[in-house]
Amino acid sequence: MKLINDFFSIVEEQGLFPDDFSAQVKLNAGHYIYKAHFPSNPITPGVCMVQMATEILELRLGKKLKLNMAGNIKFRKPVAPTDRPTFLFRRMSLADDKFSVSISVENDDVQLVRMSLVYDIC
Repeated sequence: MKLINDFFSIVEEQGLFPDDFSAQVKLNAGHYIYKAHFPSNPITPGVCMVQMATEILELRLGKKLKLNMAGNIKFRKPVAPTDRPTFLFRRMSLADDKFSVSISVENDDVQLVRMSLVYDIC
């Protein structure tokens, strides 16, 4: 299920691919995912954070990606639907049809999530 332009939208991008780049997103606080996770105190599910990163990268690469490995994922603070998190993409490398990247998700200079992802390029 694609989340872009439904669960989240990109409001600003900076930097150039394949160098470090960032994408600030706006979350849709009215989305049905927040009604289930958790109604009285909604937070963004971790799997949605990974999917958002994937979709942002697919747009930048212009290629379909399949998650091969998710390592070193640290959820430091909950991501609220009212946050405007910025995904910072660093240390990107391509080798043997594998794409690896380190990502920091931040809001107001506070790190919310850190993850290292490896994708197969489809």
